[in-house]
Amino acid sequence: MKKISLNDNWKYYRMNEEGQSKNIFLPHDAMIHENRSLDSAGGVNISWFQAYDYVYEKAFFVQKEYSDKAIFLEFEGVYSCAEILLNNKKVFSHDYGYLGFTFEITSYLDYESENKLRVIVRNSDQPNSRWYTGAGIYRPVFLIVTEKEHIDINGVTIKTVSISPAIVEVTVKTNAEGEVSLFLTDDEEQMVSSFSGVSSGCFRVELEVDNAKLWSPEAPYLYRCRVDFKNDSALVTFGIRMIQCDSHHGFCLNGERIILRGACIHHDNGLLGACAFDYAEERKIRILKESGYNAIRSAHNPCSKALLDACDRLGMLVLDEYVDMWYIHKTRYDYASYVESHYKQDLKAMIDKD
Repeated sequence: MKKISLNDNWKYYRMNEEGQSKNIFLPHDAMIHENRSLDSAGGVNISWFQAYDYVYEKAFFVQKEYSDKAIFLEFEGVYSCAEILLNNKKVFSHDYGYLGFTFEITSYLDYESENKLRVIVRNSDQPNSRWYTGAGIYRPVFLIVTEKEHIDINGVTIKTVSISPAIVEVTVKTNAEGEVSLFLTDDEEQMVSSFSGVSSGCFRVELEVDNAKLWSPEAPYLYRCRVDFKNDSALVTFGIRMIQCDSHHGFCLNGERIILRGACIHHDNGLLGACAFDYAEERKIRILKESGYNAIRSAHNPCSKALLDACDRLGMLVLDEYVDMWYIHKTRYDYASYVESHYKQDLKAMIDKD
């Protein structure tokens, strides 16, 4: 499985203002570049910025040698109500602005000439939030190239079964039958466990790790798991830790009671707007760690992959929140209109993200 960045060489413009297009790279927040005024429909909620619908466009080539592969597009976050067109054909739509989405584009691609990608973003219906949302493709975009018979996207999950002894359960989902091989390594790339078996579409096995180093906020030790399936492979980073909650002890990690010293943080990065640059997401967590925090709550929506990865590396516990509302609107055009019909797919995407 190969992941190719599509973050360079985009252009964007307000809907119906193509003549005013600007060249950009992603992640990109269109709202942070708009004027502020007292007649902003979103008002104080969005810091008095003017809100619009936007169009993002990119041309790209796909190598001919990929013509026998399965190819996907991954958007980590588009605010909001994204409509995706490839070579003038609508290929996907996605409503929730804080969750990523991945879909196959194999049959829509041209391997002989350039492909034209167009993303329509809706944000003119205001107010649609109680805080600054940003607008546009504010998280990264990737082209994923894999084999026809492959490991599913986000198809490898790892959970801790016990810590004494240290046992992890690895689940691998594939779109075909075949042999699956697992290789667990430590942070020095030394093998700590391995296994091979035959998958019929969903493969699950428990592996013991001798002398395991447990993950904690004080010592965020991470292992890696490489999965091979036919000509495809995937790599997942994970920590070995056990979480328990009860009325007598509260929150326990690895058998020890922990007091959560946390903060609620929004998804934006100050003057950068909503742009989820890896270094900016890590900076937020690093500053909080240096200030004595050991936990965050992603108020009030799912955080980015980059922020979760930073929490894994730096040792920060996370309460990842789904939505700010359920079925009752807090603002006129917020996500309450979609929750009842979308919550199952949203929660799956939210869990798959991690």
